[in-house]
Amino acid sequence: MNYIIGVDGGGTKTEAVAYDSNGTVLGTGYSGYGNLLIDKEKGIYHIIDAIKQCLDPLESEKCVFLYLGLAGIDSGMYQDELERELQKFGIPYLIMNDVKLAHAALLKGRDGILTISGTGSVSYGIKGGRLEMSGGWGHLLGDEGSGYWIVMECLKKMIQDHEHMKQLSNLSLKILETLKIDSVPNIKTFVYSSTKGEIAALAPIIVKEAETGNEGAKKILEEAGIHLAAMTLRLYGKLRFESEVWIGMKGSILTQVTHVRDAFMAIIYSEIENVNMVDDHVSATIGAYYLALKDEKI
Repeated sequence: MNYIIGVDGGGTKTEAVAYDSNGTVLGTGYSGYGNLLIDKEKGIYHIIDAIKQCLDPLESEKCVFLYLGLAGIDSGMYQDELERELQKFGIPYLIMNDVKLAHAALLKGRDGILTISGTGSVSYGIKGGRLEMSGGWGHLLGDEGSGYWIVMECLKKMIQDHEHMKQLSNLSLKILETLKIDSVPNIKTFVYSSTKGEIAALAPIIVKEAETGNEGAKKILEEAGIHLAAMTLRLYGKLRFESEVWIGMKGSILTQVTHVRDAFMAIIYSEIENVNMVDDHVSATIGAYYLALKDEKI
């Protein structure tokens, strides 16, 4: 039986999964990050390695297509070099943004909107072949409602309290304690020497404080949900869905943080009359299966 392979390459790992025409998993492969912007040579190696692992136990001549969803590929950098390596497999392929693959996975190939909030945030919509994005500007220009944004809002509040000689909140003290920083001015060293991911990694502290009743933490998380809903509604309006719409939710902040999720869903349900919300925990690689069905590849 012929099969296709879906490849999901992100900033942490690359996953390759082979699916037959029934959506049954035939083989898998795992490697390191597949975002070429992190390191071109290593990123390409990880992508090819994951595909090879997936192909090795299978009959490679029965693989009819490769669908690759890769973080950072929209920049246009290094795609030619990646394609030279992919062509060695002798298998037709399609390279796309990792968000498009995740969209197809959660919405099972349907038109609709996928909103993601993890370290960063973005909404991605498809209607009748038309693709649009809202958000996704990165942490320097946007990322409202993301884990990074949540932490930065807390740090800004900490600085404001310090500037106005107010008593620091329990949340601010908890963050300073976690970072082993003895004074607010020293927070600059952490912020300007840390990656976006390292800063976003503090988000669980804020979530825990909100769960114990910290009103300041709860407010920031609810504001994150409001931002994500606004981003989704902008896309909904841009694409002009006339009837029912499917909206998928993905990313640890949106799917696992109750205050964010509840604020997001409350606004979406209040603003859109006929909406189906989806937050299934599925591998983004299965998006390749639904795309292959639509493209009649299997």
